[in-house]
Amino acid sequence: MSATQTIHLYDRSVFSKDERAVLQVAENFLDGIGARDKILMTEQVLPSGGAVLMRNGAPIFTNLTGVIDRIPFDSPNKIEERISGQPIVRIDTNIAMLWTPYEFLINDKVDHIGTDIWSFAKLDGKWLVSGVADNALIPDASAGQH
Repeated sequence: MSATQTIHLYDRSVFSKDERAVLQVAENFLDGIGARDKILMTEQVLPSGGAVLMRNGAPIFTNLTGVIDRIPFDSPNKIEERISGQPIVRIDTNIAMLWTPYEFLINDKVDHIGTDIWSFAKLDGKWLVSGVADNALIPDASAGQH
């Protein structure tokens, strides 16, 4: 178990053991945000894996280390990102994808919402995040977006 307790807002029972293993990597990564644990987050990723972050209608291209570096670890505010709906997991041998709606909270209040699209590679028996694409939407402006 990671440093913080994951609150599941979805049904984990529908997933196979391998699908839960993929999902756990994403949960560990997100737990690292709330715990301000850069090491926990880094342990879940291939550092040079790619990321496309859609912000204000424009893409930001970076690698997964860059995604982690964007987290305001030194902020005095409580921060948390959590999966806010039922995820979709697909696996083919040693690659996987995960589609997750999310909420990003600052001081327990929703700041923005969106969708994370994760890709994974299985190396030496361990799933790692190999890439991510996401968007960030203002809650009132995103009705029906998930």
